[in-house]
Amino acid sequence: MSARPPWKKRESRLLNLADRLVRAGGADETEAVFIEGRSYLTRFCRNTVHQNVGTEDAAAIIRVAAGNRVGVATAGSLAPDALAAAQGDALAVARASEPVDDWPGLPPPLPVEPLDECDDAYNEYTGEPDPEWRAEIACDIFRAARSVGGEAAGAVHVEESTVAVVSSTGVAVAASNTRAQVHTVVTCADGSGYAEGQSTRLAELSGRGIGRRAAEKAAAARNPRALPPGRYDVILEPPAVGEWLEYLSYIAFSGKAFQEGRSPFCGRLGQRVTGEAVTIWDDARHPHAIPQPFDYEGMPASRLTLIDRGVAKAVATGYYRARRLGHERSTGHALPASTGYECLPMHLFMRGGTESLARLVADTQRGLLITRFHYTNILDPMKTVLTGMTRDGTFLVENGEVIGPVKNLRYTENALEALGRIDGLSRRVVLTRSNCVVPAVRLRGVQFTGATEF
Repeated sequence: MSARPPWKKRESRLLNLADRLVRAGGADETEAVFIEGRSYLTRFCRNTVHQNVGTEDAAAIIRVAAGNRVGVATAGSLAPDALAAAQGDALAVARASEPVDDWPGLPPPLPVEPLDECDDAYNEYTGEPDPEWRAEIACDIFRAARSVGGEAAGAVHVEESTVAVVSSTGVAVAASNTRAQVHTVVTCADGSGYAEGQSTRLAELSGRGIGRRAAEKAAAARNPRALPPGRYDVILEPPAVGEWLEYLSYIAFSGKAFQEGRSPFCGRLGQRVTGEAVTIWDDARHPHAIPQPFDYEGMPASRLTLIDRGVAKAVATGYYRARRLGHERSTGHALPASTGYECLPMHLFMRGGTESLARLVADTQRGLLITRFHYTNILDPMKTVLTGMTRDGTFLVENGEVIGPVKNLRYTENALEALGRIDGLSRRVVLTRSNCVVPAVRLRGVQFTGATEF
């Protein structure tokens, strides 16, 4: 009989530790979220590794209720004295807090189905990475950068994490996952190019491929020309699309923002909010994301459609917010009680189309091919107006061909409205660093409000 995997032993240990804390009592209700993991980072610049570090971290988020008064405290250690202090602090906060008149209590337990295959979420070779493996990925990127006379900067990052949630209402769940992430910017004279990759498996990320994409963009981006601000059709590559979706999650998809009247979905559920080409959903169990079978209240994760063919369908909730909205169950999107965002979809997907990226370019009369955005900020959340810069590979397209690089531009755009002007999506979808699985998209008439000198 094979030995239990190390991460399964860690899950059992955290569940037992959290159960002891919850049983210690002191409050009417107690919830303990324990997180433990390891992280390994190899940073590089100028085609040289300059940092190789590893950390081990643990944290506890303890939420208690004394009647309808709620308190939360955290600990940066799972040592008994740290946990006891945090539990005492949470109870003190609860007793000193104003009552929550509509406090529904902590959620009762619901069945959490395990992921179909543990390797969907946890890959042992990523959880126990050889540092030479990370270095070899970096060296493959260096070789690609040198092939165009360029220099690479970036990082190879791997981590493993275990989350356990236990409460006095009977919730007791734990799960583990791994994450590998590689990103690089290659500079070549006055040109720069960006590429990235993310997966639960480090072996799926090719330093050679990521380095080649960034190097080719950097070489092609030399000697950029200036373009005046104005409206341009654009082809957004997946990193740019993923960044917009990540911001939409905070702006539009939060049940807390919706219930408080701060979401552009307010009064518009069941109505068209963007173009028919747009379908967006959240699926924390999907193997193409970084899967997790439950949220930070221990509620089961399931697919939640947020926008269906342009129509607003739902917002994400935790248990408290669901009950305030008149729902019996949460959608399984609670964040740790220590964060003010409360509930967000964190595993977003956008439906792709039927075309290749090359075809999206070939069918563009005049426009911009944009690799990614930088310094994105929210200007008007109710109108989903974002502003930011293009970065590391922006090119002019004319008559279906990329004719050359352009200097970076600042955009100011209503994201939902702009997505309503989609007229092409790539067949291939990609998991981005923002944890969104998205296609490349072509949009008509994106507003650029400023130019740069680089």
